[in-house]
Amino acid sequence: MGSLPISFILTILAFSVAGSVIRKNEEVVSSRRTEHTGSTTHILQDQLNLNEKRTKRQITDEYKTWPNATMYYLIEPSISEDKEILAQVYHSMSYISARTCIKFVESSTSENRINIQRSKECYSAIGMSGGVDQPLGLTDSCAFAGGVVHEFMHALGIYHTQGRVDRDDFITLHGKIVGNAIGNMGIKERSYNAVPYEYGSTMHYSIESYEGTYMAPKDEAYSNTLGLRRVTFYDMVNVNKANSCKCSVELDCKNGGYTNPSNCSQCLCPDGFAGKFCDQSPPYSVQLTAALGWKGYRVKFGYDMDERTFLLYHVIISAPPDKTIQIKVVKTESLACHPGCNKNGVEIKYKGDPRITNPILCCPSDGTVFDSKQNPLPIVLYTRYFSSEITFHYRYVDVPLSKNNLTTNGYDDYQYYA
Repeated sequence: MGSLPISFILTILAFSVAGSVIRKNEEVVSSRRTEHTGSTTHILQDQLNLNEKRTKRQITDEYKTWPNATMYYLIEPSISEDKEILAQVYHSMSYISARTCIKFVESSTSENRINIQRSKECYSAIGMSGGVDQPLGLTDSCAFAGGVVHEFMHALGIYHTQGRVDRDDFITLHGKIVGNAIGNMGIKERSYNAVPYEYGSTMHYSIESYEGTYMAPKDEAYSNTLGLRRVTFYDMVNVNKANSCKCSVELDCKNGGYTNPSNCSQCLCPDGFAGKFCDQSPPYSVQLTAALGWKGYRVKFGYDMDERTFLLYHVIISAPPDKTIQIKVVKTESLACHPGCNKNGVEIKYKGDPRITNPILCCPSDGTVFDSKQNPLPIVLYTRYFSSEITFHYRYVDVPLSKNNLTTNGYDDYQYYA
């Protein structure tokens, strides 16, 4: 994560309770901040804004990949003259290239390139459509956090999550499907699924993505997670699989990590894990040790301003080996409660698969006690909007984790507790 900026606020109270770089022409420039066949062209429109009202798909066999995993691009003056959006474009390219084999090269002469331009809507073609006029349109409403990554993922071959052929197993569409919504919400794409269905994917629409329709997750805990634009671990797995990114020698990565195609001497780790082999905690994380009795923890986190990029902060709770950690949120303050949780939120990674996005909390908690399938248990606090506060209680119980059955996600061989 790097050094915390001066503007970052962090207050802690514990108590007891009974990337990579972008090549621009021949120069090498860093992003401002380190941190998707045939002749048919699919143009997807994404009206991304803070209210998450938009019109407008995973991987299909119809798109063309970019040769040599190199995407050529040209930034039009309408974007280059807007320093804030331009910074998000560079940040997004740097984010993707640091986690995949994709290279971005600015060129005004390439026969195949995307033109990054300001537009009235956010949109992109799927994969490489060919020629010099492939547009990638951005507006102020989507030029934040993962919104720009969302459009680049389209240009790299990735459709919307809710367009997957298995989507009816995970969501229910309500309301009248009319107009453009037919192609964007009602129709399943001819996609193959390279990763599990992920409610928290940056490629998923929110519950109210198109006026007159309502998308309900079958796991109700994810209602506010749909529409999240915090790019996920599986999002980058999807890009890597779509573009055949892999290393010739695989490292022995832990906790669901895998060898990073951008740097084959380093593992790419799920959120909450770090180090060469994903066997360490993220830098600057707070380490808590659970006991048999409840303990309390309160943390205030955030910026002193409104930002476009998420800042992540981690809390790691440990217990004796093979013990089950329990956690409950007892109070939240100043979290922006709206679909997508795109200003700030809390992710308690209690599910067994360390790679999947867990339900995001950005609304008042009902005090549910979560039994974690992970020990240690990572908690991710994220924000791009001023400061927030959360209080939670935690402990461990004498229930062996090893009593749970081992399972996989159905797409690879990594095993975790079900």
